[in-house]
Order: sequence, then structure tokens, then C-alpha cells
Amino acid sequence: MQEDKSVQENISDEAVGEEAWEPEGAIIRTPLDVLPDSHGIVATDVKTKKGAVLLPAGVDIALFAKAMKTIVAQMKHEEIEYVYLRVRQEISDTDLNRIIEKVYSDGSEMISKEKAATVIKGVGNMFQNIREEDITPEMINTVSNMSTELTEDLVKNPNVAFSLGKVKEADEYTFVHSFNVAVLTGYLASRLHPGDKEYLQRVVMGGLLHDMGKAKVPVAVLNKPGPLNAEEFAEMKKHPNHGMAMALKTGVRDPVIIDIIGGHHEKWSGKGYPKGSKGTDIPEAARMSAVADVFDALTAKRVYKSSMSSRNAITLILKDSGVHFDAKIARELLVSLGLYPPGSIVLLSDGRSGIVVSGGGKDLIRPVILIQEEGEGKKESDVPVFLDLKTTPDICISQYMGHGDKRDLGYHLK
Repeated sequence: MQEDKSVQENISDEAVGEEAWEPEGAIIRTPLDVLPDSHGIVATDVKTKKGAVLLPAGVDIALFAKAMKTIVAQMKHEEIEYVYLRVRQEISDTDLNRIIEKVYSDGSEMISKEKAATVIKGVGNMFQNIREEDITPEMINTVSNMSTELTEDLVKNPNVAFSLGKVKEADEYTFVHSFNVAVLTGYLASRLHPGDKEYLQRVVMGGLLHDMGKAKVPVAVLNKPGPLNAEEFAEMKKHPNHGMAMALKTGVRDPVIIDIIGGHHEKWSGKGYPKGSKGTDIPEAARMSAVADVFDALTAKRVYKSSMSSRNAITLILKDSGVHFDAKIARELLVSLGLYPPGSIVLLSDGRSGIVVSGGGKDLIRPVILIQEEGEGKKESDVPVFLDLKTTPDICISQYMGHGDKRDLGYHLK
């Protein structure tokens, strides 16, 4: 039997389906008198004085509804006064959409929608021209100009997580993905090589061109709404070599750009392709683009899979560091975005909720929050309220509640 392969070649089937760091919720001390009307997961074993378990940890209290009266009576007999329940609070879709829109309405630290859309359309036009005719030096010059403009924005330290775009149609994935990988790889380059604007521009251009070899892959294979079979996967694996050949044909000689085009599917273990290079034999730019490529693939919504939160995607990349990815670059992604990446919806210890808008730097658990509400009985302000948890030690994140989607850039390719 032939083994199916996913279109996202670097991601194992287990990784796509795995949910890492499942939110646990807040632990509430619940008096016995209100226990029958409560909901949640038992946080710790409830035992008799002799050690017999009345309520085991990890089970939903609702399972004991019919026997609750008897269980409560027995706990009172054992002089037990409270049960600790883990309660997960939810945020409504309406509230989620409102606070996401509040972030996007203040685009001062993001790459503008107009510029992002222009880049995506430019990459899309390049792919279309390659399919219909062939690559030309003029196309490469256009991409070079776009990479210069993106670099200028990245130098201004935009909020990279909120600058990413989401895919609207299946056949637009490669173009949007190329933009996202360029931004993410450029961001990692700016972190690892601060102040080196020339290197940053070369990395961004490599990101925009990294998948151009897919223009030579049959569209039916490229846009297949599901796993690829062995024959299709073999065809897909040709795209790095196709891309390098096209780049060299048009006069591209920059090793950084060529390394990204040809090496973004190489793995630290040596089990990647097309060369099977291993460890530091893989050029750094290719190692950065490999992390960016998989991070964007995991967080993208496709026909055959739902999007994964940035939080879970980082977890999986860290899990595979030293195997698929350079551990140093994987850690840089974590430090850059934090344990609560931008887009995370969180509940604070003071009862307020909001969305993470930037990471906490070296302090992975204390990011900057855009507050959704000011508390019970208070009207939400039209003026954005930001809270930097690094400056408020008495307030912390008590619960991770979900994540927002990538932004709709409003582009039209057709």
C-alpha cells in the first residue's frame, strides 16, 4: 500500500491533528451545597478519611448528576466541605470578533493591508505567467522591488503576527503563504541579525520566491484537497529544484536567496529534501525559512484541515527542534511570540479579558494585552486600553481561551 503524504511536506500526520497545551481553566473551590448545580472538571481526588476515592480527578462533574445527592451526603459524613473544580470560561464569537477588529483597526504597527495585498497579487501574477509562458528577469525585478518595500516595514518593527494574511480560496494558498513566509523569515532574520538590513532584504526576497517552483507542479496536485499519494508527493518534492533552476536562469546568484528556494524543506536530521543536508550543513537562511514555512502551514485553514493556534504550532515546532528544525531558531520563534502569541484570547486574574497584541520578550508569560472589557458594569471604551503585564506584577493571565484568525487582506486575485 502506498503511503499518503500531506501537501505540507514537513508536517507529520500526528502533528496536524495534535492539540498541544490544551487550556486548563481556573480552579474554583466549590462548597458542597452548590456542587449539584455546578459544572467543571474535578481538579483533585476527593477521598474519604481512609483514602477511598469518592470523586476522581480529571472527570466531568456532570457524569455524577444522578448520584450527586448520595455523593454529597457521603462527603458531608466525611466532613469534607469543598470540592475543587477546574472551570473553563468561554468567550462568545461576537466578543471575539469585536476585539479582533479592534486590533486590526489600529494598523500602525502592521504591514498595511494594501501593501500586503499588492505583494500577494504580484506573487500570484508571477506564478500565472510562469505557468502560461516562462519566468523572466522582469518578474524577478518586480519581486525584488516588493521585497525592498517589505523590508522597510519590517525594520520599523511591525507586529508580525497580525501582519499575516489568511487564505480565502484554495488556489490562492501558495501566494498568501509566500507572503507570510517572507514576513516570518524576515522577522526571524531581524532577531538573529539585528541591524543587518541588507541581509534582511535578501531573506525576504528568498521568502517571496521560496515556492515559485510549485508553478511547475501540476495544479491538480498542488491544490488537491487532501493527502498526496506517493506518486503525487514525488512530483511535489521536485519544486525546490524547479525553483532554483528558474532563479538561476533569470540571473539570480545571491546564495541567501538560492539557499531559501532550494533548502526550505531540508531537515536538521538530514531526512529532508532535495539534498538531505543535515544540521549546520543546511544554510541558516534555509533553516529559518523551514521554521516559517511550517509555522504558517500549521496556522493556515485549508479545505482538509482547520487552522491551529499559534500557541500550539510553536509547541509542535519546539517538540521537533533538533529533529526537523534548528533548535536555536525554534527557540527564537518562542521568545519572539511568547507562550501566549499575538492573537491569543486570554482571561486575566482580575476578571478582565482581552487579546494578546505583542509578546513579552524574555518574559514569556507576561505579554501586552488589548483589554476587551473594563470589568463588570463598566462600558467598553472606544479608546483602546493596553495593559503591559510586565509592568503590572499583581495581574497575570489566568486562562487561555482561544485564538483569533489571520486577517482578511481584502485582495482579489481573479
